[in-house]
Amino acid sequence: MTLTKQQRLIKTLAEAKKDKTMTRKVDTYEYESLETCIQTEQVPPSEIAEIFTDKAFYKWYSKRNFT
Repeated sequence: MTLTKQQRLIKTLAEAKKDKTMTRKVDTYEYESLETCIQTEQVPPSEIAEIFTDKAFYKWYSKRNFT
């Protein structure tokens, strides 16, 4: 699977923050819409990094986008 520059940035941010203390909880009903916003560059990198401190969201997102 070849990743785009945006996908590599998202993966790097996600992996750097996945083991940090959670600073932002994402509700499960927001997962898919937030995924779309992240992928269409509607979320700034600093916010993406914060979002990925939510381990449940990280696990869900990475399963759908990084494998």
